[in-house]
Amino acid sequence: MGVSDIVIFVAYVGLLAGGFLTPFVGTLGYVWIDSFYPQYLSDILKGMPVASVMGSAALLMYVLLDRKSAPRLGMFMIIIGAMAVWMTATLTWAVRPNSAWLKWDWASKAVLFAGFLPFVIRSRVQIEALLQTHMLASAMHLIGVGIKGLLTGGGYRWRMTALPADLGLVESSAMSTVAMMFIPLLFFMRKHSILVPWKNVRNIFYPFYALLCVTAMIGTGARTGLVCLMVLGVLYWLQTRAKVAGALAMAVLVVLILLFSPDRWKERMGTIDDFKEESSALTRIKVWQWAIDFSFDNPMGGGFRAYETNIIRMPPDAANPDGWVQYSRAPHSTWFEVLNELGWPGLFMFLALIGMTLATLWRVWKQCRGIEELLWCQDLARALGMSLLVLMAGSSFIGIAFQPWYWMMFATSFILGEYVRRCLAPERKPGVFVRDPSPANLAGPGRAPPVGVPGLSARRRV
Repeated sequence: MGVSDIVIFVAYVGLLAGGFLTPFVGTLGYVWIDSFYPQYLSDILKGMPVASVMGSAALLMYVLLDRKSAPRLGMFMIIIGAMAVWMTATLTWAVRPNSAWLKWDWASKAVLFAGFLPFVIRSRVQIEALLQTHMLASAMHLIGVGIKGLLTGGGYRWRMTALPADLGLVESSAMSTVAMMFIPLLFFMRKHSILVPWKNVRNIFYPFYALLCVTAMIGTGARTGLVCLMVLGVLYWLQTRAKVAGALAMAVLVVLILLFSPDRWKERMGTIDDFKEESSALTRIKVWQWAIDFSFDNPMGGGFRAYETNIIRMPPDAANPDGWVQYSRAPHSTWFEVLNELGWPGLFMFLALIGMTLATLWRVWKQCRGIEELLWCQDLARALGMSLLVLMAGSSFIGIAFQPWYWMMFATSFILGEYVRRCLAPERKPGVFVRDPSPANLAGPGRAPPVGVPGLSARRRV
């Protein structure tokens, strides 16, 4: 038993104790576990149901102490509930029942927890604490990989973390996607964080974390990371008014990456356009073709891990002149993962959640323009939208539909939308702007007032 084992155990016990005092702390504890994986890093916690205990404590304390300000029963909550029911229903016809139960056990928790978050997270401080916990807990892995990538250059399929190989963040494509996804949120925190009030600290730590996210992406050697970086660059370029200067800055960044990145990374990236010869890319295309054929034969889905039934026949190559066969090959795409396992109804619900999330963020961005006190909401909506689009791009090449990242994006965006709705339209008449909303006006019947909005400045007419 080392010092790190004790420190991790003490952190877990402290969050659990706090969870029995307030569900907010227990909720952050669950996010910490979902991002840091303490049960795999501490011998004391190994084998313990740490997530179930923390989640149960948060839920129990909410029921006993904090049942006020329940979120509206809107389409988000309805689809989350429908998705949880549908996921469970597919177990009855799963083509791999035992494997399906194993994945359902953790996938259903991600969905249900996303539905629980809006009950507990309501204020600005709580929204920021949720995102900070998620990113800082993940930093324990990303920063380490980023430093290794900076010092050694990393390499594809190198073992760069102490976590088991089957965890989502360990997979190179998943890690590179999450690293790129965090960058807009890190720059948001640099500008707007109130939990880190020291500007100098924010100006140093968050850009440094973002830089290590880039080196972590390079260190994984995953081509998915390059796709995410390109998407992120385009999104930033579209938002800048100085298009020429933005394009030049992107060109300089590309040159710097090419100059300082290791040769093996450049060689790996050079295989992107050679998918017909490169076995990894060709295998994915073959699996996607199988998934489409499977969906027409099983439109309601084959249950979790249905891909274990596939047989992928590969064409001849230099090492296998007669061709070769792969069995139980994972789809390596979120879209085909959901289609394969939950069928067309599940894919429709998943896409509906993405569409609703983007629509909510767009609405928040428009509603908060010109309101100084809600500038942080506008910037957070932009950052969340960029992160979600990067996640969508990266997850096209890795099956992470039921990992926590998508569901955190869904829930946080819904929470932000509800926060802005309470601030801007707390029972006001059409066309009447609340210049200085009192807590009573902001709350409405049965609702708690949002924290951190003492008064709104009317910079525009509504």
